[in-house]
Amino acid sequence: MTAPTPTPVRPERFEIVDALRGSALLGLFLLHCVEHFEFGAYPEGRSGWLLALDHGARDVAFFLFAGKAYAIFAMMFGLSFFLILGRAARRGLDFRGRFVWRLCVLTVIGYLFGVFYCGEILTMLAILGLPLAFLHRVPTRWLVALSAVFLMQPVFLWQLGHALLDPAYAPARLDVWSYYRKLGAVFSQEGLLEVLKVNLWTGVQARWSWSIENGRYLQMFGLFLWGLLLGRGRIFEDRERSLRLARRALAVALAAFVVVLLVQRSLPSWGLAEATRGILRRLLGSYGQLAQMTVWAAGFVLLYHATPCRRALNLLAPYGRTSLTNYVTQSLVGMTLFYHFGFGLFRHLGEFPSILFGVGFFALQCAVSRRWLANFHYGPLEWVWRCLTFLSFKTPFRKSRPAAEAPLTAVAFEVSEGKR
Repeated sequence: MTAPTPTPVRPERFEIVDALRGSALLGLFLLHCVEHFEFGAYPEGRSGWLLALDHGARDVAFFLFAGKAYAIFAMMFGLSFFLILGRAARRGLDFRGRFVWRLCVLTVIGYLFGVFYCGEILTMLAILGLPLAFLHRVPTRWLVALSAVFLMQPVFLWQLGHALLDPAYAPARLDVWSYYRKLGAVFSQEGLLEVLKVNLWTGVQARWSWSIENGRYLQMFGLFLWGLLLGRGRIFEDRERSLRLARRALAVALAAFVVVLLVQRSLPSWGLAEATRGILRRLLGSYGQLAQMTVWAAGFVLLYHATPCRRALNLLAPYGRTSLTNYVTQSLVGMTLFYHFGFGLFRHLGEFPSILFGVGFFALQCAVSRRWLANFHYGPLEWVWRCLTFLSFKTPFRKSRPAAEAPLTAVAFEVSEGKR
């Protein structure tokens, strides 16, 4: 593998893609702060207004971000795949083999990172993204159909049909929470070495079993295909087409969310067996999160193109362009603050002050990212990933021209984590 590493070029029109990715990273980070980075342990003895404030912050964070922020990342992953292969094709290159190698590199990066932070999703994105290399030339109508199949959660639908025909049926469940209880015991009492040891395998079991049991892996791949279709349709390259699609998507998603919400609230009165209700809850939860994610993405596009918010939203673009670096950094800092081996702040901070920390650290990362990209083409980890992709460290890193004239990177962090 000795493909050339051309000087990066970035059309201005893709600034919205980086800004949207940055908004997703912010949502993911705030959710991880609430969860204390896959830990979920909080101060004892809270009561009254403080407990209510913490619970309210947790409910709002989960409603806004859980299952939606990661979904934006997954969609951006598919879009980035299209942009990478399309850029190579314009130079007469077939990048599919290189893309597979790129994901192999990401798998290794993700696993090494996962030894520190059990909530990483880089390995999942890399492994589930491999089939994209073989779907690049599949006709659009087949991609639309395939994405619909995955997003409809066929496993849950099969389980639901089985349960309705046989009330005694109960689907096999993975022992997800036993893994997280084991992890939590280590995170709350042990040192860094024990954290690394338990994450070597138990952390892998926890995140994969959670994803399988909740249908996250199917939804993730369906969203990869959505991103591929958005790229193929050149949606982000045409402001008017973006606005038309965003308006339609927003209307449909809002209607779908209302329907899902009404069904969820009426579910207890249906007289179904507990196992059947569990299947329906997971199915409806997946549909509802997909609807909310669509509202988020469509609303962002409308705010970006149809209101005076563009300049403010573009502040997220540098943060989104260095997403890999920011994602890893915020997770390592969060672990150090909340876990026992570090400052052990899980004993002192509830959900609300944890979100305040997240907002402050986000502002710091935004400022650093903006300053960094004034002098460098890539974030540090983005550059390393690119060099390993091409098996060459000749990729330009520091800008040699003034920031106003320097070329910008076409795609930064093409993956999109956290468990949520």
